[in-house]
Amino acid sequence: MTDATTDRTTDATTDAMTDAPAPSRPRLTPEEVRRFAFRQGPGKAHLGEQHLVDDAAPTTSALPPRHARSATGRPLPLGTCDLLAATPYPQPCDRAAVAGLGPDARLGHLLVGALGLQRREPSHRYADHRAVPSGRAKFPVHAFTAQGPVLRYLDVHRHALVDVHAHSGSDAPDALNAVAGEGGSVLLAARYSDLPAAYGRMRYAVSEAELGVSLRSLCVTADLLGIPARLALDGSATARAESAIRSAGPGTWSAPLTLRLGDPGDPDGPAPSVPLPGPPGPEHDARDPLLAAAALDPSVRDAAAVSAQRHALPAADPPTAHGLPAAAAAPAHRPDWARVLWDRSAGRAADRHYGFSLRPAALPGTCLTDLLAWARQPPPDRLLAEVARRLRLTVALHRVGGRPDGLHRVEEDGLTLHRRHPRIMAVLQAGFAQPPSHNTDNGVRHAAMVWIHSIDVDALVDDLGPAALGLLQLCLGWSVHGLCLGAAAHGLVARPARSFVEYRVQPLLGLARQETPVFMTICGTSRFTEPMLDLRT
Repeated sequence: MTDATTDRTTDATTDAMTDAPAPSRPRLTPEEVRRFAFRQGPGKAHLGEQHLVDDAAPTTSALPPRHARSATGRPLPLGTCDLLAATPYPQPCDRAAVAGLGPDARLGHLLVGALGLQRREPSHRYADHRAVPSGRAKFPVHAFTAQGPVLRYLDVHRHALVDVHAHSGSDAPDALNAVAGEGGSVLLAARYSDLPAAYGRMRYAVSEAELGVSLRSLCVTADLLGIPARLALDGSATARAESAIRSAGPGTWSAPLTLRLGDPGDPDGPAPSVPLPGPPGPEHDARDPLLAAAALDPSVRDAAAVSAQRHALPAADPPTAHGLPAAAAAPAHRPDWARVLWDRSAGRAADRHYGFSLRPAALPGTCLTDLLAWARQPPPDRLLAEVARRLRLTVALHRVGGRPDGLHRVEEDGLTLHRRHPRIMAVLQAGFAQPPSHNTDNGVRHAAMVWIHSIDVDALVDDLGPAALGLLQLCLGWSVHGLCLGAAAHGLVARPARSFVEYRVQPLLGLARQETPVFMTICGTSRFTEPMLDLRT
């Protein structure tokens, strides 16, 4: 993006750090968005914008917004793990068991199952402990619930929906009622300061993709619980959700998503607030100044400006959002859903080492069939579905279901062999940005499957407008999280990755010059396991 674009977003982002009403948003041109896409994608290495990340550098990860640290709210229910443990993969929960739950419990189980804590590996360098994957386990996506005139913040560490005690002049009850809809809504937004500053403009791609991950996780859990859900992605719904989230306090946020729940809810209104166990969070946290520092970062201003282009999306009647694939193939050992979420992992290396380590292992064809179904389940919106249709999905296979080793293209009628290559994984490892070293491992060489999404970014933005780049990231997160869940069901780890050199991977895949690889998911058998701490409820 040009300096002029950065300058004209400064006032808007600075206002976003205050409790003032949202300012008008500049409309970016396709050329500005394409320039930004290049800088945070293929151009990051050439422009010197790919920096080493200091894990000791503070971030705002896991810091609740200022007005969401109160002493009141609604405790989340217990028993989510038991409910999912009684549900075999890939089937939904028993309707009789779900029918006996009240509206408050259904909402709570939805949030805990989709976004809650799972486990902790004591020696793991990163606390990859939730139902969703996150870069460096920072989890920049935050969730709020809007029910009638009540706005609450999901604090997974307090196991509660915490009341948002907004400042004076915040959304009136009528405005919050519009956000909530008839059955209530879950609002998702990513906060850029939760990721290390060294990510630079990559904070945009990671945050937007993780929004797609969290959206898929909510839709999968809604399917399991039989809760109808619809994604309201139009500009007016985005603006109302943004106003509600801004009322929670300062921060530089992505454009939010609104998932409307079709569950009729409690006819008497949202459940009343009660005192929550333990002390409330501090009104002022030592990390609060990082929120202001992020707003002064040009890369954050650019990211917020590009994300804000979703405010211009047209109104549409959204269909019911289904996260579960229609034709998933269960493995022979038939895990339950509690086990699938427990096993979901991006892999790891030995203690005191970075990266991830895999070991070679042959896989049956049913595993490939299942992951294909997860990857191809369309996202829940007309524009998102159009972006997904334009994405090319290529999968590198090694010792999977008797298929030839090499590159296979995902077509409408299944897989088509594109290029035989007995050493395909070793070749792909050379394109990864983190080579093995004395303190880092890169398990691509031992992977069974590597899924690569690619697309012509320039044509996408030209055809669908400046909001298309954000829609692309949502689609990627949606598809990738499906691969992560399918892999976990078959005892595999799935490593979502952007740490590859596009110019090296592109010719390996036989892609045209204008078609850029934009995401990679590495699936295989982990080399490391250890006893884990169970954080489930």
